[in-house]
Amino acid sequence: MPFLREDGAPLDELPLAQRPADGYRFALRAPVVYVDDPSGRRYRAPAAGEGPPPVGITDLASVPTPLWGLIASYGRQSAPAVLHDAQSIAAAALDDDAAALAQRREDDDVFHRALREQGVPVLRARLMWAWVSADRERTYAGWRGWLLLAQVALGVVAVVAAIVLAVVAHPAWLLLAVVPAVAALAWGGLARLVIALTYPLALLGPVLLVQLLAVGVFRVVEAIVELVAGGDVRSVVRPTVLPPDAGDLTGRS
Repeated sequence: MPFLREDGAPLDELPLAQRPADGYRFALRAPVVYVDDPSGRRYRAPAAGEGPPPVGITDLASVPTPLWGLIASYGRQSAPAVLHDAQSIAAAALDDDAAALAQRREDDDVFHRALREQGVPVLRARLMWAWVSADRERTYAGWRGWLLLAQVALGVVAVVAAIVLAVVAHPAWLLLAVVPAVAALAWGGLARLVIALTYPLALLGPVLLVQLLAVGVFRVVEAIVELVAGGDVRSVVRPTVLPPDAGDLTGRS
């Protein structure tokens, strides 16, 4: 079992405390250790209190709330997400974009391996890896990171156009869908990231839109009901946050 407690015993639980009690972040109460099989390297996620915040603080998998129905923020991915958050905090503390970028590229690959070792399905693990990797390039790679994301956006348009034109015009238009993969080769070692972002976004885009639309409609209905009931409409926006004038979590009002 790759995830361990500090004493080397298998990690049988994640000791987390919701902080604050109505928030979406968690404090790690005890360190978590991960041993990466390919490199043999030992990674450690420190507990809260071992350093100034945000050390030891995690939001688990950083999935936007409207998409929780597709990829949950916790589950088999929890331990890898906690470790990745710790590594991301350490990389950000380097105050050197080049060093942070190199560190994050390594850490993101470790995150992907940990996800798979925890039994996260191939596609889901790949999407989560691609998401954090895209954010890494945007944050630390400067104009090259933005250029990569722009190419991904153009690639998504090309793939969608290829599918539509193949249906309404001629099947030969499907060849256009190959262009983003060929263009990705210009990125060398980052080609797999460009491909992992482009094709899933193009093919799963309608699913994401339906999910966002469904959540949006529900939020509007929820807000109307809250308004009619005399409640706080703002409480429907972020369901994990307790309104200031609500009762505490013990049930008192």
